[in-house]
Amino acid sequence: MVATFVGRAHELAVLADARRWAAAGRRQLVVVTGEAGVGKTWFSEHASAEAERDGFEVIWGRCWPHGGAPALWPWPAVLPALAGPAGAELLAADSGRDHVDPERFARFAAVGDLLMASRGKTPTMIVIDDVHYADESALLLTRFLAATLDRLPLVMVLTRRNTPSQSSAAAEALLGELQAGATTIALRPFDLNDVTALLDAHGQPSPDQAVATTLLRVTGGSPLYLARAVDRGWTGTGPATLEHAITEAVTRLKPEHSRILAFAALLGVDGSVGEVASICGHSPAEVLRALTAAQAKGLVELRPNGCTFHDLVREAALDQFETTELLDAHARAATILTGNPERIAHHALVAAMRSNADAEIAIGACREAADSLRRGYAYERAADLLSRAITLAQHSPDLPGRAELLIEYADAVLACGRLNDARAAFEESTEAAERAGDPVLLARSVLGLGGVWVHEYRNAAVRGHVLARQRAALAMLPQHQRSLRCRLSVRLAAEAVYEGAAVDEVLQAMERTRAIGDPHALADALSLTHHALLSPEHAEMRLPLAEEQIAAASAAGDGILALFGLLWRTTDLYLLGDPGAERSLTELRQRSATLGVASTGFIVACMDVMRLIRAGKFDEAEAAAGQCLQQGLEVGDADSTGYYAAQLLDIRWLQGRDAELAGLVTQTLTSATLAVGEYGFRASAVMVLARDGRHAEARAALAPMLKIGLANVPKSSTWLAAMVGLAEASALLNDASLAAEVVELLRPFEDLPVMVSLAVCCLGAVATSLGVASLVAGDPVAAVAYLEKAIKVNVRIENRPALANSRAQLAKALVARGRPGDLERARTVLAQAIDEAGAIGMSTRVEQWTAQAEMLAPSTTPAVLHWSAGWTVRSGSDTYRLPDLVGLDYLSRLLENPGEDLAAVDLVGSAVLAGRQELLDDTALDAYRRRVRDLDKAIDDAETNGEGSKAEKLRTERDAVANELVRAMGLGGRVRGFASSPERARTAVRKAIKRALDVITEHDPVLGGELRSAVTTGTSCRYTPTTRQWSVRRDP
Repeated sequence: MVATFVGRAHELAVLADARRWAAAGRRQLVVVTGEAGVGKTWFSEHASAEAERDGFEVIWGRCWPHGGAPALWPWPAVLPALAGPAGAELLAADSGRDHVDPERFARFAAVGDLLMASRGKTPTMIVIDDVHYADESALLLTRFLAATLDRLPLVMVLTRRNTPSQSSAAAEALLGELQAGATTIALRPFDLNDVTALLDAHGQPSPDQAVATTLLRVTGGSPLYLARAVDRGWTGTGPATLEHAITEAVTRLKPEHSRILAFAALLGVDGSVGEVASICGHSPAEVLRALTAAQAKGLVELRPNGCTFHDLVREAALDQFETTELLDAHARAATILTGNPERIAHHALVAAMRSNADAEIAIGACREAADSLRRGYAYERAADLLSRAITLAQHSPDLPGRAELLIEYADAVLACGRLNDARAAFEESTEAAERAGDPVLLARSVLGLGGVWVHEYRNAAVRGHVLARQRAALAMLPQHQRSLRCRLSVRLAAEAVYEGAAVDEVLQAMERTRAIGDPHALADALSLTHHALLSPEHAEMRLPLAEEQIAAASAAGDGILALFGLLWRTTDLYLLGDPGAERSLTELRQRSATLGVASTGFIVACMDVMRLIRAGKFDEAEAAAGQCLQQGLEVGDADSTGYYAAQLLDIRWLQGRDAELAGLVTQTLTSATLAVGEYGFRASAVMVLARDGRHAEARAALAPMLKIGLANVPKSSTWLAAMVGLAEASALLNDASLAAEVVELLRPFEDLPVMVSLAVCCLGAVATSLGVASLVAGDPVAAVAYLEKAIKVNVRIENRPALANSRAQLAKALVARGRPGDLERARTVLAQAIDEAGAIGMSTRVEQWTAQAEMLAPSTTPAVLHWSAGWTVRSGSDTYRLPDLVGLDYLSRLLENPGEDLAAVDLVGSAVLAGRQELLDDTALDAYRRRVRDLDKAIDDAETNGEGSKAEKLRTERDAVANELVRAMGLGGRVRGFASSPERARTAVRKAIKRALDVITEHDPVLGGELRSAVTTGTSCRYTPTTRQWSVRRDP
């Protein structure tokens, strides 16, 4: 090809801008697109020359269009040029194991680290030509490096045709993703002005327009062939299309040269002169003469020991073969070629249709190549080759090793992260292994059949069948197959947990697996055990298991199990309310995308929905939840429908609109995919029905849970959410008994957030539900304490809607507690809740809480305390009958003398002063003495167990209790009395007025709260007037 280059000024300017950005330390990704022959390579070569003049080092890599490329090609060729021998070793199957785990993500990350270290100060341009031929694994590495090398002085240029990928739909999707994040340079064919400029550059100034027009028509505006035609003095006569021109040039070669060119085209650009000679039956010298003649015709370009040519030339050369000749040539290539097993498999597969013998050769070649590709981290190519081998094997049902071939394929599919496809593949391999009667193959198959999760099969009959197969496989396994036996034992024990068994057996099976020293078996056991421990009482135990799984799986080279270990770690951190969860999710997202695992990508998307809900972005969250549902159905996740329902319910509940979902919740409750014994949705149904005012239906839905006893409801990954539903239901149904039981069950988890399953949605702090239930159970003091804790937890986990809700619930609890200042504080926190809810569009909640705030607002409505054969309080249209309490008499006298100090002794009169009142009664004294004895014993136990800090805390408490006891006792052990009549009066009045205010608060929290703030007691007592006018009436 001539060196003259014309046109493309705008496109070159775009690349020049990219280089300027890159030189400033901002990686640039550029995709050059265009049809075949439009000059993508020529353009990139010219741009490379300009980059070198700008001080860039330019490294090229070319994808193989002819099949049989090595794993991750072209990166194994590019990396040594970028980073020396260390770059080549990182992607070799058997190198670098001493410092990099033999697992794909670890290798990709190591490549990124190496390039960051070696290229940090060197402006570099990497050109990957014909990237549409790259397979999925190579594109995964390309995407990973493009994302992680974003702070390098690097321009990465990818050239591709503007037609779908030649590899697979998955590869096309990755190309689309890369292009979406890149600057695209779309090359168009040359127009007439460009052709004229080209002719002018070749010494034909002011060329004849007819000649230029004919050149444009014949070449289709292809810069490559325009340049070649002009360089060879084409006059405007001859074939009318580019393809015709190439075909004519091939046929004008000598017959023997044309045939040799056909064999060279069959081997592709990677074929050497010696290999072409071996296959076509000519000497190397004859091959070289033929290729030199082809170069003279502009068909190829010679390189050391071979040649390169355009795809259109290759197609024209291969057309010289008859079909049988072509198959024979591929068969010879499969038997003669050595070295790269992927090349051999490529030719063997083409030749497989010749005979059954050729098919068996192809099957063996595919298995060998797949093994090489898996060790080179090209899992997708390995799975594709094995799939093609299985297709060939279908014509030979009695083929030896068929069951093992099926297992190899299923393993390869699993390594790609295609879990749904892997499950189906393991089903087929299990049937083949059962027919073969091989216990080891059967054990491997049924382990894969179980999937990567526990309880993947929700249909009872299918689940029972799978478990029976696994038990049978375990029974058949020889004792010396320790790894397989351990893995099956852990699997069966973990599955049993989901049927109500205790976790002890799965923990013991995991320990037995740890003892055998097989990192892959251990990683599998840790993952299954972790899944069996998702209930909240195991929260602290799980995180170390996840960390151990990541380490074991990485050491074993199992990228999927390492990825699932990271998934478990992220889940654990979210379930603990640990801020480190966000960073772990970022790592999980990157690793899942790098490995292309759809199932973990689905969970990441679900976690993103949860994060949108916590941020109060309800519309975005609901739209994303719908997309997640579709994604989950596509990957075959059995929980996808349940997750969607949980997320939608979470959104509606936080918005105060959960009653809208009664139909969806009850429908999900009866779904066949819902796990047996799963009570989370039942509890949700109780809450939703109660919210909708259907109390009888709510109690009917609650009945099965009460029948077994709430304490016997199995703890699962949705148990906390179930308790939230029951706490809400207890308030809606005004069921104090239910509320008290919920409090007892939730109390051990008061510091946790309520996360559903794998952190797919978050209902806020457990302490919020404890506060709600405590209030219903009649303990407003505890409710306030829990809700104050809930606010802190919700702030920590950044759950804005739940924070607003916990503030609103705290306002209710403060009013109910009714201590001095509680009403004012309730108004403040409720106003905060309304502001927060309004800011994130919780309009229904805003309406509810605004109405509540109006009820708490200071009122000018007069109030009357009226005595008429008993006390009543009237405010506006509301009248409350009160019991006959002495405190109400004291209160009435204060209300009759607003703003005046009245002595307590004057309020109580002489009757109270005549008696003797003790500081502590006998019951209280006994309780103090028992507590001292209990603390003495606890201190002794702590010291015996070496728990010094605990013993010190206990001593502090004992001293405080003992001091109080001493204060109440006099000489000779007699109980002290109050020191004076005023002291006795002060205490008597304080207790009496408190009881009176409690009674008023029970009927009207606002009136009670106002009086608590306005009345002070002590030696002197006072009522300070508020905005509300009080009057006292006494009937004669």
